[in-house]
Amino acid sequence: MMYLALTCRCLIGVVFAVSAFSKVRSAAAFRDFSAWLGRLPLPAVRGRGAAAVMAGTEVVIVVALLLPWTAQAGLALAAVTLAAFAGGTAVAVRRGVQAPCQCFGTSSRPLGFRHASRDLLLCAAAAAGAASGGAAARPVAVVLCLAAGLIAAALVVFLDDITALFA
Repeated sequence: MMYLALTCRCLIGVVFAVSAFSKVRSAAAFRDFSAWLGRLPLPAVRGRGAAAVMAGTEVVIVVALLLPWTAQAGLALAAVTLAAFAGGTAVAVRRGVQAPCQCFGTSSRPLGFRHASRDLLLCAAAAAGAASGGAAARPVAVVLCLAAGLIAAALVVFLDDITALFA
């Protein structure tokens, strides 16, 4: 089970690192994210304060996942955060939002149920990783877990581009 936890830590950590970086890489990027968030039909996530909390939570998750003694807590926080993201995304889509997804920076693909599904799958991975714990591992297995996590994270980050290829 330690290998599952390590793979999930890598997957979730990379996804949240890319997401957080896309929001806080510059003042303009943060303003764009805040403005996008303010246009969503979700009163609870309006304003720069909500954008700062979301970006800050993503950074906290990444840091927690890097440290072995906080990894389980980081995965648990990620699971809760992803469940909230999935719920908010589903509500926004149901209310007719056609705005491009800003999860990993600027995108031309509109927010859709695939984004909520992605968040739910990531939530399940985070929960599974949190439940599986960790221990000492063999170096070769660690490398394989990290590779699997990186590949899965790349697929998540580039979901919109991949779906555009097949649309």
